[in-house]
Amino acid sequence: MKFRFFGTLFLIGVLISLGVAVLEKGPGYMDADYYYASGLRIASNQGWNEPFLWNYLSDPQGLPHPAFTYWMPIAAIVAGLSMKITGISNFWGARIGFLIIAGCIGPLTAYLAYTFTPNRWAAIFAGSIAMFAGFYYAYLPTTETFGIYMILGGVFFILVRRLQKDLNNARSTNIKATDSTNWKRLRKQILISPFWIYLLFGAITGLMYLTRADGLIWLIMALLVILVQGYSVRKIEKEKRSSQFIFWPPILLCLTGFFILCSPWILRNLSEFGSVFAPGSNRTFWLTIYEDMFAYPASQLTFNRWLNSGIMEILRARRWALGLNLLTVFAVQGGIFLLPLMLAGMWVNRKDWRVSLGILAWFVIFLTMTLVFPYQGARGGFFHAGAALQPLLWALVPAGLVIFIRWGERSRKWNSGRALKVFGYGSVGLAIIITLLVTWQRFGRKVLVDPGWGKTERTYQLVEEHLVDLGISPETIVMVNNPPGYNAMTARKAIVIPNGDLETSIQAGSMYDADYLILDENYPQGLKDLYTNPGDQPGLIYLDSIEQMHIYMFEQ
Repeated sequence: MKFRFFGTLFLIGVLISLGVAVLEKGPGYMDADYYYASGLRIASNQGWNEPFLWNYLSDPQGLPHPAFTYWMPIAAIVAGLSMKITGISNFWGARIGFLIIAGCIGPLTAYLAYTFTPNRWAAIFAGSIAMFAGFYYAYLPTTETFGIYMILGGVFFILVRRLQKDLNNARSTNIKATDSTNWKRLRKQILISPFWIYLLFGAITGLMYLTRADGLIWLIMALLVILVQGYSVRKIEKEKRSSQFIFWPPILLCLTGFFILCSPWILRNLSEFGSVFAPGSNRTFWLTIYEDMFAYPASQLTFNRWLNSGIMEILRARRWALGLNLLTVFAVQGGIFLLPLMLAGMWVNRKDWRVSLGILAWFVIFLTMTLVFPYQGARGGFFHAGAALQPLLWALVPAGLVIFIRWGERSRKWNSGRALKVFGYGSVGLAIIITLLVTWQRFGRKVLVDPGWGKTERTYQLVEEHLVDLGISPETIVMVNNPPGYNAMTARKAIVIPNGDLETSIQAGSMYDADYLILDENYPQGLKDLYTNPGDQPGLIYLDSIEQMHIYMFEQ
C-alpha cells in the first residue's frame, strides 16, 4: 500500500467532512461550545481559567475559576492551536485541526483493515465506511473529542499489533538452549519490542486520558497487553531453558510515556487543588437523576442521598442505561447493518490480540457507562467513549464480509468475485445513505436555509445585542442554560441555571453575582411556570423575550 493511496483517502476524508462543516455555523451543543470557548482563551493566552461555569461540582468560589475540572483539555488545546497557527480566531479557525483529524480517520481505518484482510479492496471498503462515519459524521468537524479519540484508539491497536508481531518473531527465532550468546543478544532486547514502542504506548494512553477521563481504562489495557507479552516470553524462555524474563522494564517504560504526557496536567491539579484529580469529581458517582449534574449546592450529592433514593430506583436507572447503551451498540457502533459483519470479523480474527483486547475494553467501557455512571453514560458518555474502538470495528467489517461471501459460495453457489462487488458497493452505499439520513435529522428540516444545529447559539447573539442596547455592562454576569455557548458567542461571563426551583436559582445567582437570568425552552422543571407564564416573580423582574428566550433581572 503506497503513501499516495492513503494521501488520497485523507484528502477525500477532509472534503467529506468539509461538506457537513459548511452547515455548522457554530459548535452546536454544550460539549463542543466548551472546547471552543476554552480554545479561544488558549489561543489568546488568557490562561487556564474559565469565565463561565456549567456545573457546581467543584464548589467554585467565583468567576473566573480553574479550567477543566470536569472535561479534559486536549480538544480545547487542538482548537486553540488551530486558531493560533492559522491566525483565524473564530469557529472556522478552531476546527481546522478537527477537519485534518477527521481526514485521518479513513486512512487509519484502511490500514487497520489491510492488516486483517491484506487486500486493497478491504482497505478501500473499510476506509470508505469510516469516512462516512454514520452517527459520528456530524460531530467530526466540530470542536469535539470524537475524531481525536478515534485516531488515538486506532494508533493504540496498531501498537498492540506490533507487540504481538515482535513476540511472534521472538518465538520463531531458532536458538539452541546451549547458545547463550545468541539468546543473550535476544535478551538484550529484553523488552522484545524496541523501548520506544513501550514509551509510545504509554504516551498514546496519556493523550487518551487528556482527551477523556475514561482514557485511564486504556492505560490499564496497555499494561495488560505488556503483561501478556511478558508471560508469553516466559513460556519461550522456559522452552529454551533460559533465565526468566523481567516484567518491570516494559511496564516502567509504558508508565514513563504516560507520565511524560500527563505530568504537566497532574502538577497543575496539585498546584490548583492540592490533589491529582479535580475536586468534586467523586460526586458524579452519586447522581439520582441526570439533572443532578447541575445541582446547587453540589455538596448535597452524597452516598447517603444516593442510597436513600431506594434500591429499586438505583436498579431502574441502570436498566434504563442498559437499554439506551445497547441501542448505541446496534445503531452507532454497529452502524445498524454492519454489526453482523463486525462480529464475524471478530470470530475469524479471534487469535489476534487486538480483537481480544478490543472486546475486553468494550465490556469495561460498557459496564462503566451502564453500572457506575448510568446517567452520564446513557446521555452521551458511552457514545463518546466508544469512539476509540470505532476504527477497529470498521476495520473488521471486510473480514466479516469475506466470511459471509464464503458461506454464500458454499451454500448458495455464489460467484465470489461478483458477490464481493455487489455486497461491497452495496454496503458502502447503504452506509452513506444512513449517514446522510441521521445527519439530516441532526440539522432539521430547514437544513439548507436555517439549520437547527447551533440555533441556540445564534439566539444568544441576539439576546446579547439586546442586553447591550439596554446599556448593560459587558462585565455583568448572566445565568443561562449553556454558559460555555453564551461565553463563546458573546465573551460575557455566564453561569448555569441550577436544577431546582426559583429560590435555588436566586441563591446561585447571589453566590456568583449574576444579575440576569436568560431562560430558554430547556429549563429545569422547577422553573416551568417562569418559562410558560413570563412575568415578575418575587426576587425577579421580567424584562423582555427574544426568540422564545425570556430575559429576567435578579432584584438586588
